[in-house]
Amino acid sequence: MRAVVLALTLIASTSLGTTISVFDNSDWWSLLRETKPEACLTPSKKKPDGANFVIAGVDFRNGDAIDDAERKIAKPWAISSRGDASTSRDQICFKSAIEGGRFKLIFERGEIASAAYLIDGGPDWSESYKCVASKMVSEKLATASGLHLGMTAAEVEKILGKPCVESNDDIEYAFDYQYTLPLDERQRLKGVSDVDEPFDWFGTMQIKFRGAKAYYIAILTGDAQ
Repeated sequence: MRAVVLALTLIASTSLGTTISVFDNSDWWSLLRETKPEACLTPSKKKPDGANFVIAGVDFRNGDAIDDAERKIAKPWAISSRGDASTSRDQICFKSAIEGGRFKLIFERGEIASAAYLIDGGPDWSESYKCVASKMVSEKLATASGLHLGMTAAEVEKILGKPCVESNDDIEYAFDYQYTLPLDERQRLKGVSDVDEPFDWFGTMQIKFRGAKAYYIAILTGDAQ
């Protein structure tokens, strides 16, 4: 179902950037670059705080986060398009205007999922030189719920609770629950599909640590139908 809604959104909107196809998997930070088994065997059925999915004013759970980011942050050089079928993904990248662009904010759009990434350092990838500098991007940039780079695992748990997978340098969260679209949205989409049926929503959050401080925060969300 999300694919139908996303398709309508893309048709109704005009992308502000040019899309360029990239034929590699150098985007090491992407959660969509390969299909792999779920790390969390028992995802939480509790609906997470929607503020976890809002960053720099962009709500990447709703609408088209890439178009929204182009308007609210900066116009990118281009949208990078990688992969195909289940691994297809469009990406835009922003970097901090200080410290040589050390801090990155990336938005990613897949077939049925959207993701956002906050990264401190790490290897370059093809197209990383096209990340657009923005004063909005820094170590202090956070989700509306308060997740930001430099946090300790204990600080993350105060916001998200206990992770389902944890190690010395990596913690992960997974969510899986059903919801129904608001009445006005169901009426707007009537005839497109059976929008009265509940949606299966999923979410993944992965935080990696370096020296006990978060240097990589990945948040993915999508609908299974």
